Amino acid sequence: MTIRGDSTEYELLKKWSETLPFFEEPKSVVTCEIGVREGLGSQVIMLGLQKRIGNKPYEHIAIDPYGSREYQHFDKQKERGIKWKRDGEWTDVPPVYSDEMKTQLVQDFSNNKNFNFYHFTDTQFMNLFNTTDKIFDLVHFDGPHTTKDVMREALWFADKTRKGSRFVFDDYFVYDMELIGKALTYWSFKVLDQGDNKIMLQKMK
Repeated sequence: MTIRGDSTEYELLKKWSETLPFFEEPKSVVTCEIGVREGLGSQVIMLGLQKRIGNKPYEHIAIDPYGSREYQHFDKQKERGIKWKRDGEWTDVPPVYSDEMKTQLVQDFSNNKNFNFYHFTDTQFMNLFNTTDKIFDLVHFDGPHTTKDVMREALWFADKTRKGSRFVFDDYFVYDMELIGKALTYWSFKVLDQGDNKIMLQKMK
């Protein structure tokens, strides 16, 4: 098993998963991570939720296209001069999330009946499940990091939530989190906690 992460503040993700509020006892629970990579975020969410909900029916949806895809990672990427750390060295070449990584992820979670992997981009997933009746209790946004992409994801999922649902945004300082947060107030989301890299909003009513 090679489950590991390329993000930070997993301890906050753990805390926010373990303390997820349910204002009405749920018949089932659904969580989601966009940008699964090597699986640590999904593992943290699932372990936290299982401790919280016991034996209730539970599904965790993991979305990641993997492969060598050319796309804009951040707002004003060139102007920001954002770099990635690889093998101990900083580079301006974005990481590649290979098909081998995808194969390893599927293998690592093959015995977890709650784990459902979708080999899609965020847009492909949202288009395919646009009429879903699923209610999402926690979503970890760790895929594309542009304001446009994160806004599109957040508004799509916001319409499929209930009181107490939580949204966790990774690296929120590289896009316009203030604008996204204002848009989410339409669904009564409010910032409840944050770290240096992750921020958590909860639906208050």
